[in-house]
Amino acid sequence: MALLVSHDAVFLAQVGPGERLAAALRGVGHDYWGAASLVLVTIGVLAGSILLVRLATLRRRAAALGAIGGARPTRPAGRLLPVWARLAAVVLVGFAIQENLEHLVAHGHVIGTGALIGPEYPLAMPVIAIVSFVAALVAYLLTANEHALIAAIGAALARRPRPERVAVRPPQQIAIRFGAVLARFVAGRAPPSLLHLPS
Repeated sequence: MALLVSHDAVFLAQVGPGERLAAALRGVGHDYWGAASLVLVTIGVLAGSILLVRLATLRRRAAALGAIGGARPTRPAGRLLPVWARLAAVVLVGFAIQENLEHLVAHGHVIGTGALIGPEYPLAMPVIAIVSFVAALVAYLLTANEHALIAAIGAALARRPRPERVAVRPPQQIAIRFGAVLARFVAGRAPPSLLHLPS
């Protein structure tokens, strides 16, 4: 999503809004961009909806436990900069690859790093830096809120009294002792004594 916004924002910053922007985004090499934009927007809306539903579920759970007031961001703000740096790097590389492929299709050559620092795209890096920072900030705030709700729910569950454990006796076993078979009344006659033959 950040790549989509960055791509269009770079062209918006360089050619301005209106007819020139529309012509630039519909020109040769950008024939695919309308369909690609629709796919990227759909993925972004779907991912955002899933995250918002998760946050709403966590918030309801925290409210049911009386922990909604204890949900404070637990992620340090220093983590925002590494997230921004990684996102900006990914978007810069993606934008450079995209523009090189577009130039290859439209003009039969690539422009290499000119897609980021060349005369055709003088505002690419600053615009991508700004867009990726806003995207990283939104992602950071949402995930920090998610982590805070999870921590608050965990703390509320830890404070709840645990139910007493009831010792469960194992089932009693009926032990029937059987004596020797020959000693019981059902054994019948005793075997005959040995015969002594006269010698």
